[in-house]
Amino acid sequence: MNSFKFPFFCSVFILSSCVSNTVNVKPNTEEYSQLVDTPVYIKRSSDKDINTFESELDECIKTSNTRVNRSSKVGIGLGSYLALGGLYTIATASGVFAPIYVSAGTVGGVLGGSTIFVTRATKEFREYSSLENCLERQGYDVVFYDDGKAKKDKSDL
Repeated sequence: MNSFKFPFFCSVFILSSCVSNTVNVKPNTEEYSQLVDTPVYIKRSSDKDINTFESELDECIKTSNTRVNRSSKVGIGLGSYLALGGLYTIATASGVFAPIYVSAGTVGGVLGGSTIFVTRATKEFREYSSLENCLERQGYDVVFYDDGKAKKDKSDL
């Protein structure tokens, strides 16, 4: 019986940390304003005027874009380095250790390609996550609502 307590405790801890700001009901347009062409809805603090809101929003968007661009460049650069290094190792493999070099080069190529793929696939998430963190530090409530996804979920029922 004691063997079940530890995994249960760990799973409860992990599941409780999986909180999402995604909502299934469209936020009220009187309380929340939507960023154009994004699923991001922001509730403006009542103690801040519209000029402060717009300047803080612009600052957070600029900061978020800078961070995303920097991390994308690092991820794609690292992936390219690994992929090209792996391909070069495969191309120049010869002698007794050629099978080992080819295996290592294949791993490097796959790892590099995967790094590039993951970096591109997570770009939008990183952008919204960085924007959300910045705005919440400024005192705003941020939620995500995607009209297209909500309509698809309703049609699945």
